Amino acid sequence: MRRARGAVPLRYAGCMSIEQRHDSRPAGHPAKPSTARRLIVVGRWALVAAGVVAIALGFAAASPAVRFAAFAGLSFLLANALWQHAPLSRACVAAAAIAILFGAAVALYRLFFWGMGLDSWLPDALGAFIGALVAYPALKRIDRVSPSGL
Repeated sequence: MRRARGAVPLRYAGCMSIEQRHDSRPAGHPAKPSTARRLIVVGRWALVAAGVVAIALGFAAASPAVRFAAFAGLSFLLANALWQHAPLSRACVAAAAIAILFGAAVALYRLFFWGMGLDSWLPDALGAFIGALVAYPALKRIDRVSPSGL
């Protein structure tokens, strides 16, 4: 099987699945994910969805500490879920960006419908950033301890 001239193999493009990262088989022989892995991936995305719903339903939470913790948790869960589809560093950056943008949308909603100021977005953004910052070493350590990729 020939590759197109200048084409980058999938394993070097940074777009490999978790199975390919943790599989010792040669490239071109993709690992078939087990049922347990599929359930874990679905579970990770379900946790992200639950976090989004919890934040959306509690958008008027008055306590900045609660919002900080909610967005830190959301960012961590997003990094964990995105890590299945991208390298860990990209997953953490994307998780922080997505959570910060979601926080901005929630802050705009609070501004227009609840009359809260945009300064209520600061704990959300800070929590999203800290959550991704904590996710990187934590998930890296989990990967080192459990190389099976679960």
